[in-house]
Amino acid sequence: MALTAVPGVFMVAALGLAGGVSLGPEAPVIGINTAIVFALVNRFWPQINVGLVMMVSAAGTIGALFGTPVAAILVLTGVVAAAKSGGVLWDRLFLPLLSASTASVTMVLLGGQLLKAPVSPPVASTLLELIPAAVLVAGLAALVGLLGSVLFAPVHGLFRRLKSPLLYTTLGGLILGVLGVLGGPLTLFKGSTQTVEIVQRAGEFTPWQLAIMVLIKLAALVIAGAAGFRGGRIFPAVFIGVATGLMCHALMPQIPLTVAISCGALGTVLAVSRDGWIAIFIAAVIGGDTTLFPLLCFVVLPVWLLVARAPEMIVHLPEEPKSPEEPKPGGRHAG
Repeated sequence: MALTAVPGVFMVAALGLAGGVSLGPEAPVIGINTAIVFALVNRFWPQINVGLVMMVSAAGTIGALFGTPVAAILVLTGVVAAAKSGGVLWDRLFLPLLSASTASVTMVLLGGQLLKAPVSPPVASTLLELIPAAVLVAGLAALVGLLGSVLFAPVHGLFRRLKSPLLYTTLGGLILGVLGVLGGPLTLFKGSTQTVEIVQRAGEFTPWQLAIMVLIKLAALVIAGAAGFRGGRIFPAVFIGVATGLMCHALMPQIPLTVAISCGALGTVLAVSRDGWIAIFIAAVIGGDTTLFPLLCFVVLPVWLLVARAPEMIVHLPEEPKSPEEPKPGGRHAG
């Protein structure tokens, strides 16, 4: 992203997130930080590889956002492993890990914490007994996330028929306002604080009320992204997954609350992000119980088979045809 675009993206992201748009801060913040770091490095150390600059910048930002370097390394492991370069994986992750660790420590010292874990009771049942219920909750939450993924491209196309960004973002904002009135304050904003609150007030909601909140939050996420607001999908997906887990717990109280919310978060985040590592990490943070790690690692496998070949929550715009007078890469201008 060009440096000239940074102020505009920053203002749009700040206004949207502060105004209650159901998107997280991760996407625009990563874009802004990467643009600034790349410009500085390219100016003073142009010999440094562009890919390395992008990875280090993204790792630092993710480490700061989640308050731990673990999330950044889990996200980048797949990227680094897929890159066609030699060397041991650990060596190639060393600098991104250093960046993520430094940013995480800085965020902790500043007192910032974006992903908050609700307090939930410990699980008394054995892991083997919990597998069927855990797969059921995660699978249902994944289907909710896939519903948003399927609707995203058509809704994006409908908004783009208005041509002007002023028109389709204004219409999106109006729809989000109506959804906020219908769903109430819990369905607004990125969802981190609201996730904690909804778990703390779990006994106050009926399954029907939770289902309505899930659908409204899902609709708000799709509308916000499709209408052109700047933000990420992870934090809203966590709220949707946790609310889905609470709904399952309300319908089937024999499912432990901690298992319900952690597996719900795992399912929706996996469907939205298509990253098993980040889904397991967030599910573990939400559950707050390290003994659930084996269960979460098992549950992610069948749920991945469910979402792997389904549509993603992303739109690939067709490339604009090049002008006949535009020189081809690596060649000479014929004109």
